Amino acid sequence: MQKFHLAWDESRHTLGIASIDRQHHALIDMVNALVDAVERNCDPEQIRSQMAKLIRFTEEHFTHEEEIMLRHGFPEREKHALEHQEVLHKAVTMMEDFKPDDANRVVLVTAFLIDCAENHILHDDRELTLFLQEKGLR
Repeated sequence: MQKFHLAWDESRHTLGIASIDRQHHALIDMVNALVDAVERNCDPEQIRSQMAKLIRFTEEHFTHEEEIMLRHGFPEREKHALEHQEVLHKAVTMMEDFKPDDANRVVLVTAFLIDCAENHILHDDRELTLFLQEKGLR
């Protein structure tokens, strides 16, 4: 099976807001740990447990971001929060539908997780962090 991983790259992934950067780094680590477990064909319950842990952490991260957006008056807050809801809904659905014996599903799960993490950090949060930096937040 092809190996999928995200590597933290300071120049690409660091957005300049310390609390968000720390959480993003942790998300990438958690995604990679889950991808490893899926690729090693770990016990399905262990994989589901790691998925649930990742989803809980993602919910906490999104809540943190949304509190910051509200506190600083981010004009795209509602749109960004909707994007968070969509990602979480897809992740929960994927966890519920996960079948470790379906090789195609395993590839889809790992690709989805990596794509979500990468897109969230590099695209969805870039606009937010630029706004926050203009407000003086670091």
